[in-house]
Amino acid sequence: MKITMNSKETVVQVKEFAKNQKGLTLVELLVVVTLIGLIAVTVASSVFSKGNAAKAELNLTRMESLKQEISRYRLTYNAYPTSLNDLVKPNAQVRATGRPFTSIIKEDELKDIWGNAYLFKLENDGRTYAITSLGSDGVQGGEGPDQDVTSRP
Repeated sequence: MKITMNSKETVVQVKEFAKNQKGLTLVELLVVVTLIGLIAVTVASSVFSKGNAAKAELNLTRMESLKQEISRYRLTYNAYPTSLNDLVKPNAQVRATGRPFTSIIKEDELKDIWGNAYLFKLENDGRTYAITSLGSDGVQGGEGPDQDVTSRP
């Protein structure tokens, strides 16, 4: 028994076979992968920028907490501390009074959210003070999360 097909029937069968196939071509697949990548990059950049804003807000909250501890020190010892380390260890002035000293704050709380030490400066002959955070980069100046923030009572 011999089966023969003419070329016209073969072409029709191949076309019908191709019509019935479900799936994506390589070009369609590349387009989908590219679009998913672009969406992922857009979402990731949005999330990371909000993370920096959240850290900046948390840093302001920590500075406010530090100001409360400085006020507590002032109420206890009738003077502002000469440095932020005075909140952790007694300075010569406190030791001279003979009063017992209890650490007011943990030493790691003397750093901003990025791990940089807060700058503390007494002003107006010790009647007021300023606390400064140098931002995420730890150097003076900058914008956005790198911006310096100073807080006073």
